[in-house]
Amino acid sequence: MLKPMKPQTGMPRNLFLWILVGLLVISGIVALVSAFGGGESGEDEVNAVYTNAAATLAAQMEATLQSTPTMTAGTPTPTATFLPLPSPTLFTAPILPTNTAGAVSGAVGCNNSVWVADVTFPDNTVVTPGQAIAKTWKLQNTGSCPWTPTYKATFLSGNAMGGVTTPIGITVAPGATGDITVNMTAPTVAGDVKGTWILTNDSGQNFGTWFTIVVKVGAAAATGTTTATATTAPAPAAPTGLDISLTCNLGGTGGIQYEYVGTLIWTHDLINVTGFNIYVNGNPVASVAKDIASYTLPAGVYFDPSTPTFAVEAVNNGIKSAQATVSKPCP
Repeated sequence: MLKPMKPQTGMPRNLFLWILVGLLVISGIVALVSAFGGGESGEDEVNAVYTNAAATLAAQMEATLQSTPTMTAGTPTPTATFLPLPSPTLFTAPILPTNTAGAVSGAVGCNNSVWVADVTFPDNTVVTPGQAIAKTWKLQNTGSCPWTPTYKATFLSGNAMGGVTTPIGITVAPGATGDITVNMTAPTVAGDVKGTWILTNDSGQNFGTWFTIVVKVGAAAATGTTTATATTAPAPAAPTGLDISLTCNLGGTGGIQYEYVGTLIWTHDLINVTGFNIYVNGNPVASVAKDIASYTLPAGVYFDPSTPTFAVEAVNNGIKSAQATVSKPCP
């Protein structure tokens, strides 16, 4: 950094040197004159020497003063100023929100939903080529409007595996859960298969979280050049002893629908059985494991006035039995 020049506070140093030199010269001349003569002529000569020396000294002083830099009072010498450079600003990439499958809310008006569980065919279930799949999801109504039986499960992306837009067939009140089933067929080519579905309201608007089916289609065994076909699971026998103690409460849309309350029961020998599907008025409402022989209708499920028909079928890895049915008037 440059330092400011200090102002001169006295006479220049060179001036003193010239004065001293001048005095020495004058003293030498005076000594010479005194040594070689005296009188008035000597005095005149001495005076002339003094005059010439003084003039010479004055001229030298003037030249020295002109060559010496001076400072103007009150005017500071400017100093070099170094401006600090701005610190580099590091670019920070924005944090992008992550997308978790089925976890993004999709409310549309008063309609919304959230996936709760896979009731049948949980992710990565191994199925055989061409196997029938009754995929059931448990969903919760997280909106403020009830879902009507005409709301639908709609294919969104991936592989539909032959599944089509399917009415949910049940009424699900706000805060309640319901089991939604879509019938599909596994591809005949081995590999991993995924399909994504979503709910659609009566206005044709998709809403809520999407839900998926992920299965692994097993390869057919091969020996030499002979390809074995997939083994078809044997069909189970139909359930027996189907019965229900039904209570009907008037309400629902317009106050003219009935809420079915009761527990459906049945029996089975459990041979070649992996689970059971339950239907109300021909609409799939739930699937249960093979060690369960009853199903309690959830509160808040309303249907139009009729004599409801309840049905149960046994399933063996997607192969269904004949349905056992029972009807009860309401009320």
